[in-house]
Parts: sequence; C-alpha cells; structure tokens
Amino acid sequence: MAKVFSAERLVPAWLDAARSLNAAPDRTDRNFVLEISSPARVEDDDLQVINAVDETLRAGKSGFGVFTVAGTIFPQGLYLRSGRPDFYKRYLDSMKAGKKEGTWGTYAMRMMERTHPKSRKVINPLDTIVTKLQETKTGRKIKSAYELGVHDVTDLLHGEIGCELPIHEPATDGGRATNIPCLSHLSFKLDPGKGAVDLTAVYRSHYYAQRALGNLVGLSQLLNFVTKESGYAPGVLTCVSTLAHLDAESFGGTGAATALLKRLRAP
Repeated sequence: MAKVFSAERLVPAWLDAARSLNAAPDRTDRNFVLEISSPARVEDDDLQVINAVDETLRAGKSGFGVFTVAGTIFPQGLYLRSGRPDFYKRYLDSMKAGKKEGTWGTYAMRMMERTHPKSRKVINPLDTIVTKLQETKTGRKIKSAYELGVHDVTDLLHGEIGCELPIHEPATDGGRATNIPCLSHLSFKLDPGKGAVDLTAVYRSHYYAQRALGNLVGLSQLLNFVTKESGYAPGVLTCVSTLAHLDAESFGGTGAATALLKRLRAP
C-alpha cells in the first residue's frame, strides 16, 4: 500500500518519509507519496535541516550536497541572474562543455532541449509548457487536457501539446539497466479556480539520503519558475517514489544516519 506524507513545507515531508524508511526492512519501501501544499515556503528550521544535510553529504564520498542535486533539476541561480529565455542557452552551453562522455547529462538539460529523431528539429519542452500555460490566460482554461503521458519528443510536435515534461528517452535509456534517469515523469496541472499550477513528479527509484531532499528543492524551484513565467501561483507539489530507499551510507552509515535523522528538527 502507498504511504502518504502530507505537510505544508517540503522539509517536514521529507523528514517524515526518511524516518519511516530508516525503520523499514532494508530501509526500503514502495510507493511513497509526499504531498506538499506550500513547497515554496521555507522556515528558519527548514534551512537548518537543509544545511545540515548538505554539509553531511558534501563530507561524504560523492562530495556533492543538497544544492548540487537541486541544480540538476533547475538552475535557480542562473535563472535569477539571466532570466528567461537567456538562461536556457547559457545553461545548455555550459553543461554540454562540461558533460562527461557516456553520461546522459542532467534532468534540466532534457527538459530544455530535445531533438526530433527524424526531422532533427530541436525544441524546448520546458518553454513549451510555459507558453501553453500563458495562452490559457486569454483562452480556454482546460484542467485535464494535458494528460499525454509524454515519453518521446515526437508527442510534443504533433497534436495538442499537454503540460507534460519528457524525461525518459526510449532510444538511449530503454536498453540500459543502470546509468538512467531516476526521475521518470513530470506533470503540471492547471487549477483555474485557485489560479494555480500543481506539479507531480514520479520517480522509478529514489534515494532519500543522497538525492530526495535536493530533488524536492529543485522541483519546488522548477514549479516556481513555471508559475512565475506563466502568470500563475505555485500550487501543490506531489512527489511519488515508486521505490524508496534510505541509502544510509550517504550519511556515514546506519548509526550516523539514525543519529542525524533523530537530531534534525522541522516542526
């Protein structure tokens, strides 16, 4: 059965889910649903938790923390400095220059640039979503016409374009067992009555120590970008982890992970 962790802010939701995983057999469970009503709201206690987790992760083997993970979903700093649309090209150019051979890049890269397999036409799915939502300001405010289950870029080029962000790339990811994106799908939903846009993210596999808190920060920043640029308010952020695991080694081992989760406070 699914386990639902509801909170107003993202840090308490993550903390409750991480503690639940820490008590689960093998620190693994399925179908964790984190539902956050005000994902942009961050209190001082939340910042203390984020900074503590970030410091712990950066001291580990990987050397990258919460904000590095968040940046793979949305480059908040670059957006604030350069604005839309300039930050798209700046980000893609810098990431392509630094991307290691044989790696697939970042989620943000796939959101911002996809190539049609036949025509080779390049599109920006993320900006397509912003534009479509902008058009609802003067056109029909359809709530449920965005469900296309987009997985391939061709779905964005033909027919009615929905508010779905393609992450999975069948041509390159389909045959791989490893080194493929854990984030499978992003779905934006318009709520005309509230003048808001909700975001649902689906993960095929989710590591709650190394990745999940940074993922939630990045998803919140992504939702803020889409709503700000389209003229709506940010709504509910829902994160579905179809397979959730607390990778205690990222926190220094099982004892260190238990101690950290016990010490952290986000009322």
